[in-house]
Amino acid sequence: MTDPFLFPSRKELESISAGCGGMVTASYSFPAKDQSSAEKMAVQIATGQTLGFIPEDLQYYSRYVGRIQSAEVQLDRGHAKILFPATLFGGDIAGMLTVLFGKISFAPGLRLESVTGDHLYLKSLKGPKIGLQGIRTVVGKANGSKPLLMAILKPGIGPSDDKIAEQFGRLVSAGTDLVKDDETRIDLTLDDAQRRLEKVLTAGRGKGMYVSHLSGPGFELRDRALKLQRSGAQAFLFCPYTYGISLLQGLCSDPEIKVPIFAHPAFTGIMGCGPSSVSPAVLLGTLMRWSGCDAVLFPSPYGSIALPKSEAIMVHEALICSEGDLKMVASVPSAGIMPEFVARICEDFGSDVVVNAGTGMARTGGSIEDGARAFIREIDNNYH
Repeated sequence: MTDPFLFPSRKELESISAGCGGMVTASYSFPAKDQSSAEKMAVQIATGQTLGFIPEDLQYYSRYVGRIQSAEVQLDRGHAKILFPATLFGGDIAGMLTVLFGKISFAPGLRLESVTGDHLYLKSLKGPKIGLQGIRTVVGKANGSKPLLMAILKPGIGPSDDKIAEQFGRLVSAGTDLVKDDETRIDLTLDDAQRRLEKVLTAGRGKGMYVSHLSGPGFELRDRALKLQRSGAQAFLFCPYTYGISLLQGLCSDPEIKVPIFAHPAFTGIMGCGPSSVSPAVLLGTLMRWSGCDAVLFPSPYGSIALPKSEAIMVHEALICSEGDLKMVASVPSAGIMPEFVARICEDFGSDVVVNAGTGMARTGGSIEDGARAFIREIDNNYH
């Protein structure tokens, strides 16, 4: 067995956690031919992602080095659980990701499978301000047990503000709870976003929640968000992996931003695929919840751009599972959703979910109002 300092006992781990404000456990898988190679890789991650190497006076750095909870090999794949002291990154989620999957991400075949925090670390996180239950309250369904219905304004590019507003009004009049911008609709100026917001809210006549795409230069985002909120913005759609997790965390934790923030999965596909990767449950589940998102969109198992069902369910579980005092996040499986899939959503994800339809809303053989009503019927038929 490798140096017991790096493989401490459970009691020693509890003592380490108490002295550094908590611990975060990262689970990895990687190619390994035997137990020795699995342990070697675990040591490389634990030390390489913290101290950089193993110094002679290792005890001196005890509050800064990763520790190994377990390392084993199964069917030519190594599996290791590494504990990282919160001393290294505190509540900085982007900094934590740098430690957990920084330069080691270039190691061939390495995958970051899951991330969990002990009670001390979870206690330090703010998490979502609003979450699923808060969104239910805003749309007037605080006591409801059925999924909310969300539509996407399509086409995302090209229609005038008047056409977008008309579409919004028709959707919410038919009973749609939320309607969001398409992530590809980028507002070049704040005026563009405010004009569309004003027309959409007028067309909605107090019905439904409009999820505005928050876009623009990073240094303008907070100012844009506050001005849009003062103009009546009810929620924001944000792409955290193109703009940055730190920007997301800053927006979510800002006490002046009081509306829910919906995370879009743009750009995450490249990080969740390939020889070295991060599991969607980490990218779109744990990290989004810890950063403070209120709702997260992720590929459903049903469309042409789909996650395997097992991975989609793991994202969902990461968003709604019991994690300290963190609020439950609105889980939004998306892409390729049609009315006939609602029964499968019910079976696979339960009721703590938002049914989200884009082109599926307009491809039910009638108007978009007919599409909305078709989804509502399926939700009523499958959820009691």
